[in-house]
Amino acid sequence: MKIILSAFCLTAVFAVPAMAADVCANGQVAIIRVSTLKTNGSRAGFDKAVQDQIAWYRGKGITTNKIVEANVIEFNGGKPTVSAKEVLSIHYDPPAATGKQPAQDDGYKAFVKEFRENSDITTEKSVCLPK
Repeated sequence: MKIILSAFCLTAVFAVPAMAADVCANGQVAIIRVSTLKTNGSRAGFDKAVQDQIAWYRGKGITTNKIVEANVIEFNGGKPTVSAKEVLSIHYDPPAATGKQPAQDDGYKAFVKEFRENSDITTEKSVCLPK
């Protein structure tokens, strides 16, 4: 399966309505984002933000969600290359989908700040994946 998307947005990172779980009763809710790295941002900074986001959830006792990153593939002159500008992320089973999103605190604000310093979300979709 080939997925080619473009960029990453973060205000709604955790704003999936709880009702999403209802319409995906036989599947798995996920948030797919494509983010564009800012000129003064970096992939390393983006990666750190993802790790800090996961750590924040684990610190809140939430262990059922998973966040993965994927390189975006561009075709320049017909030749596939890894994008230096875009990154894709998939947040499986986000707690917000079941209404169990922890309250925002300083730790939350810190990783959101890291994302915003390094990237802009250009595409965000909530999807229902097969289990």
